[in-house]
Amino acid sequence: MATAATRIIALGSVPLMDGFRLAGVEVVPDADAQQLESLLKSLVMEKAKALILVESGLIDEPGQWLHHVQSEGGRIVVVQIPSLASGGKYRSDVDALIGSRRG
Repeated sequence: MATAATRIIALGSVPLMDGFRLAGVEVVPDADAQQLESLLKSLVMEKAKALILVESGLIDEPGQWLHHVQSEGGRIVVVQIPSLASGGKYRSDVDALIGSRRG
């Protein structure tokens, strides 16, 4: 029995998505929070495995399906990525966790 492949999907601005598209990633250019929620709902209903890369700013106010995915566990992983305009000012939650553990 073959297992379904993990999908890698990126959502964000057109210029950023162009780079991901060139790398063979599924993209949703100029996505908004509603499109993210719709995508997450369909992935949950399909019982799909996925890595979702979301440009910063898109998930400032998490919706119902993002909360569901985060509480469900690791089948669908959502990672926030910096925008092209962030200019090195972006700090992820992971950066904060690693920084707090450094002495």
